[in-house]
Amino acid sequence: MPAPWLLAQGLLMGCQLIGGQLECVPGMDHLKPQQQIKVLKQQIDASSQRASELQAAIQTLGELELAGEAIAGELIEARWLAAHPGGPQPTLIHWYRQGESGWLLIPGAVGSSYTAQPSDVGLELMAVAIVITPEGHRRVASAPLGPVGP
Repeated sequence: MPAPWLLAQGLLMGCQLIGGQLECVPGMDHLKPQQQIKVLKQQIDASSQRASELQAAIQTLGELELAGEAIAGELIEARWLAAHPGGPQPTLIHWYRQGESGWLLIPGAVGSSYTAQPSDVGLELMAVAIVITPEGHRRVASAPLGPVGP
């Protein structure tokens, strides 16, 4: 255990010395630090489980596949491959290009097809479908295509 003066200065990551008691999780000062850590671990495990369930639900919707040549002036189509016949279909598809700061929405590029532009040369393209489910709106991204050639 580090020296008390280290705790008082907040140097024990995630914990504080409050009123002479070590508190690692605000509002759980009635628990010992080991119990607080156990509670946090349970919450993290529950959150991880929920994230896994959501990812599985997204994957069971279907996939978005890009077809076409990554060449300026060529038409690229986004094709929805539903996981189940009669399953939900995309209500909207947006197109993105890989920029220096990440994926950037291409203004006005909405729909199942996109014609690669000269400004796309050297960059990758991706489409993102919006699918409405009983649980809410889900986004399904295609694999990147490119880089776009001249």
